[in-house]
Amino acid sequence: MSYMQYLPPELLSYILELACASEPPAQSRAAAVLGRVSKLWREIIFSTPAIWTTFQIPHNHFSKGFDEPLSRSGSMPIDIYIADEETQLRSAREQLKALIGHSSRWRNVEISHPVGFDLLGKSIPLTLPQLRSLKVDITAQKLSPALFYFYSFPEYSTASDIDLQWCSRKYPSLRYLDLSDVELRPQQTEDFLSFLEAHDGLERLALKNIWECHPYAPSQTVVLPKLRDLELRGITSSEILLWVSTPSLHKLTIEKHSQLKRWTPVDIKSNYASATDVTLIRFSTSPDTLRNLLNAIPLATHLNITSTDLRAPDSFTAESVLLEHKIPNLTSLHIQGVSSPRQAQAVAKAYCATLKDLRVHCLDLGLPRESSSKEYEEMEDASTWLKSQTAFKFGIDHSENAHGVRYRRYEDQISGAKMVCQGSRCGTLP
Repeated sequence: MSYMQYLPPELLSYILELACASEPPAQSRAAAVLGRVSKLWREIIFSTPAIWTTFQIPHNHFSKGFDEPLSRSGSMPIDIYIADEETQLRSAREQLKALIGHSSRWRNVEISHPVGFDLLGKSIPLTLPQLRSLKVDITAQKLSPALFYFYSFPEYSTASDIDLQWCSRKYPSLRYLDLSDVELRPQQTEDFLSFLEAHDGLERLALKNIWECHPYAPSQTVVLPKLRDLELRGITSSEILLWVSTPSLHKLTIEKHSQLKRWTPVDIKSNYASATDVTLIRFSTSPDTLRNLLNAIPLATHLNITSTDLRAPDSFTAESVLLEHKIPNLTSLHIQGVSSPRQAQAVAKAYCATLKDLRVHCLDLGLPRESSSKEYEEMEDASTWLKSQTAFKFGIDHSENAHGVRYRRYEDQISGAKMVCQGSRCGTLP
């Protein structure tokens, strides 16, 4: 410890700043722990504004506790996290009120709470000149099983019941916007699109589980020239694909809602034509829809097609659509949900000129117990051919369900011995 006393104060300050920055959003907590090491460390930590720029709103905090950290942060931009579902709405509002006096310095705001949109609509200022990132995630309140049947759940307002005043919000520095579980009426949709149009500097936009009271096709598509990453998850209508156009798009993720049975094809035109890294989720059983989307991404080089329901391999159509609709620059293909190993082999042969990486999932290479010996032979032949290729890299991943965990079902346990997996990453299912 003694040699640390001889480090220049500027270097020690930088080291402590990095140590605290590695623990967001508990940055202040890490600073308090490191400040107990020695008097010198405590003095340097207290005099380094960058260490005191993160403010977390827990359920047991008082607004007066922000006074000293705000003073120590000087004029530095600050980050605000509300990520405790036990925080009462009134307490969260009081603590945010204590920070509003410094709203000109707000840089990142992240809300993960059952009433996230209530906080956004009533407690987040309409004008934040330095705000770069805004994330609102609606979470469920956690209760122990013993209290579940005795707890009186409050009547939380939904996003559609709250005036979020999208047209009045001015965040000129906004670069990252992430919203989930938003229910929009047509007028609210128009207001939200006007908000996006006024913030054309966005680089990442993520909309998850966006519910439209009535599917709404905008009169004009909003152009976001700097958007590089677009994530649309759990979408309930194809009209959402018409909301924005992104001439500089690199990464595109689209997930169809699990309850959406009928998809109306829409003319996406060139809205996403520049996307090179594309993930399509829950489209493997909808050939017309998948074909519609593949037509919109002619420059894709990395394509991930994922099905989260692996119980009906006969309904998977990703390979047949890929064989019918060639993507000229495809170098990396990742499919969860192939109809058969032979079809995967056919796709690999069709794209052999450009393909460098092909990945499938363990359950895609397994067969039910009642399969014929001929089907097993065809599976083995196709698997052997795929693994012996040197023109591209072939890999086998774990199969995952809709929650991102390992897929399990009774039939898979029976045929576990026939699963083909790479090394020891995936053994037979228990």
